[in-house]
Amino acid sequence: MFVRIGLALALSATATSTSTSTAKVHTTATATVTSVARIPATATVQAPAQPPVGGLPGSSAKIVAKLAGRPVQLTSYMSSKGKPSRPELWAWDSTKRKFALSPFNSSVAVSPDERWVATQLGGRSDKVPQLTFLDRKTGKSQTIDLPVPTYAGDNGDQYHQTIWPTWSPDSRQMLLNVFEPGFEPRSWGIVLVDVPTLKARFVPIRKALITVGGFQWTHDSTGVVARWGKNGASSVRLYDLKGAVRRTWNVRGRPAGEGWGTFSPSGRRFVTACTSLEKAACVWDTATGKAVTQIGLGFSASWGTVLGWYDDKHLIASTDTGAGVVDLKGKVVETLVKADKSQGFRPYFAARGRP
Repeated sequence: MFVRIGLALALSATATSTSTSTAKVHTTATATVTSVARIPATATVQAPAQPPVGGLPGSSAKIVAKLAGRPVQLTSYMSSKGKPSRPELWAWDSTKRKFALSPFNSSVAVSPDERWVATQLGGRSDKVPQLTFLDRKTGKSQTIDLPVPTYAGDNGDQYHQTIWPTWSPDSRQMLLNVFEPGFEPRSWGIVLVDVPTLKARFVPIRKALITVGGFQWTHDSTGVVARWGKNGASSVRLYDLKGAVRRTWNVRGRPAGEGWGTFSPSGRRFVTACTSLEKAACVWDTATGKAVTQIGLGFSASWGTVLGWYDDKHLIASTDTGAGVVDLKGKVVETLVKADKSQGFRPYFAARGRP
């Protein structure tokens, strides 16, 4: 069995997040473009080059706004132009200043401080999962074996499926999701890799619901969150980095993972994709668990949902024309990437700078 990282693209377009909540939603709005205003960036340090305005190779999509100097970075995108059954991953190479086609079934994650690039290649389930780290500061790369448990398969010991590398906001740890055997979207645990030592450990967390995106970091990098329960009746659980449950929010939807992720940079609020087919985003108060707002998201059956925090007052989210910066009333403040709805296209935005 090959690692099914490409599965995330298909799942994100069909995932259902419809559990009930007693919290009242105060605002409902649909994301529509009303103006193009530049959002002030929070990152101020000298950083690697960002992708320029213009068309994206292997795709009909294009970048339509300057990306340098922002609190998020476009690290890669998935495109299925002309190849719906075999989507391609294009990753930004800041040294060569261009997007490069990545090996099939691979995944690339850039740390918020922009120093580290982690690459995971799809592999066989009878081979130990690996992760390669490139240190942009030194130019050196190192590949490590991940401490993933095995189970008895029909053809001998097999490694649990391990995908979705996700950086902590402080750039000091990498997280990967480990699935239980079979095709049910349930967790077996997570792998945490410390940086720069690259020492990895497995943390068992059983039965979390990880249909798409999986575990996400808290804003202070001290814990992770994931859905718990089942589609139609789930909550969001907070775990410490030893796997112990610390809190449960009885809210609907899956934790978002784009930009700064589930939690706003200050940690005061968190966001979930909260309706069937992920056509809406719900923002919640972290302290109370009460609903703050619900806004509509741009939807296409051939796109994956983009959703996460841009800064404390804005989201990075899917729009009717692609992806952009959206305020908490659903107003599209600025479009960053435009894409044809008929084409399978999924951009990946990561945090940039410090929360």
